[in-house]
Amino acid sequence: MDWSILIEKLILIAIIVVASLVVALYSTYAERKVAAFIQDRRGPNRAGPFGLLQPLADGAKFFFKEDVIPFAANKWLFILGPALAMTAALMT
Repeated sequence: MDWSILIEKLILIAIIVVASLVVALYSTYAERKVAAFIQDRRGPNRAGPFGLLQPLADGAKFFFKEDVIPFAANKWLFILGPALAMTAALMT
């Protein structure tokens, strides 16, 4: 395989990935703005200019969230329970 074709394909893949990420970011922003309009509130305007940093703030909040497992609970069953329930629901 010629190296120029490989490099061309990798550049094309990178462009598609970046474009997909930009579309996902814009879709999230637009969805929040539309939801704010429908609910008659201001929307995500507290983090950065025009609320553009709100997804980063949400991601940081989610990343630093603590998992609380009850003391008397079976740890593995408590963690795997939602996945098992979803698997059973999708298989029916």
